[in-house]
Amino acid sequence: MHVDEIVVALYPRGQVAFDSLFNVHSEAREGAVVVVASGEIDLATSPDLRAALTAEHAPMLVLDLRQVSFIDSSGLGVIVGQQKRSQEDGHEFAVAVDRSSPVQRILDLSGLIKILDVIADPAERLP
Repeated sequence: MHVDEIVVALYPRGQVAFDSLFNVHSEAREGAVVVVASGEIDLATSPDLRAALTAEHAPMLVLDLRQVSFIDSSGLGVIVGQQKRSQEDGHEFAVAVDRSSPVQRILDLSGLIKILDVIADPAERLP
């Protein structure tokens, strides 16, 4: 099963109301940066997420997805790309997710949970 098929299975658009607004901003915190995203991450919004992540060069970067209601394969690609960049640069990268959210389920089903540092709260990785 491909990630796109999983997303369609988990998010049947006719049955769930989605907030189409997407927002992303960065917060400097004690030698680290937290990039906070909210709303839906999809083909239209994933470039904004990528831009926010690549603009930051802190030794510790946390992507906070606790307010994200939807993520598709383009959003997962952004996360995997950031994981790779962080490893190449010798920086740490973590993803904060609400454990009962659909985003957590997508990370589980896609297998990304095994390669990402997934945490419940950004404070877990802040100095």
